Amino acid sequence: MIPALTALKAAVAALLEARGERGLSALVVGGELALAAPPQRWTLGSREVSASRLALAVDAPEFAALTADPSRLAAVKEAFASAVRTPETELADLSLVLRLPGVGRGWSHIYREAALPAAPERPAPDAVLGGAAALLEASGDARGAAMLRRARLEEAQVAGGGGAALVRCVVRLEPADRAALDRDGERAERLRRAVRDAGTRASAAIASVELATALYPLGGAAAPEARLARALAARGAVAVTIRGDDGPEGEGVELAVVASGELMRVRITAAPERDHGGWRAEAIRAITVAAGDLARPERTEELAALLCGGGELP
Repeated sequence: MIPALTALKAAVAALLEARGERGLSALVVGGELALAAPPQRWTLGSREVSASRLALAVDAPEFAALTADPSRLAAVKEAFASAVRTPETELADLSLVLRLPGVGRGWSHIYREAALPAAPERPAPDAVLGGAAALLEASGDARGAAMLRRARLEEAQVAGGGGAALVRCVVRLEPADRAALDRDGERAERLRRAVRDAGTRASAAIASVELATALYPLGGAAAPEARLARALAARGAVAVTIRGDDGPEGEGVELAVVASGELMRVRITAAPERDHGGWRAEAIRAITVAAGDLARPERTEELAALLCGGGELP
């Protein structure tokens, strides 16, 4: 038995042929007929009919020819309406559909197969700061790069009118670094520009980059061990507190540091910054430093570099 749609298409082609429309008849024969939607119930006067919506998919040349001449398209639709019309059925509509090359069907049959592209993951804030620091180093601003490695980045999406998302960035710097940037506007602008360059991506643009101070508990800045731990983490080392400042006999805070495959211990005592000639590499397997030595970011960086295998520092 011939499928219903195939029989309908053949009947329409024969009707057009009989009307002298051989070109249109061949067009219908070469097309693909499908139901566009479930039939609808219509009331026409005293009778109810089932109204069908059909779609005829044709190749690009035939599609262009029919859409360029409304009278030819109307002739095809009228032929389908005549073939469908019975006491119980009518044609609700005939849609002309462009048949996609290589698929043989119209877009309505395959659009669900077209998956949305996966949204790219937003880079981690530390990765953005790392990229910005590397950019500053490449530009010859090692001090600015060190400031970013000690910093923390906060990001938040803000409303925007375009297609790409807008992201607001807040760079929280060590208080000493933030104060230094207040006196060095050019370096501050370099930091903002580097973070903007590192944070920009195809799916999002940087709306603004603001420099702010790091947040610490009320009553003081970050503890010396926290500053040292952050400086070490920026260099790929791991620091773990193994004894707090409430240890026996007030011996201070002690850290276990893993750097360059070696385990070291660092004790931080409650003392002001010393007037010394620096730390020596051969003493770092068990080293005692004064808390004041870690009050300035650059001294913290020097100790972190030494613990990570940087040799003797001044």
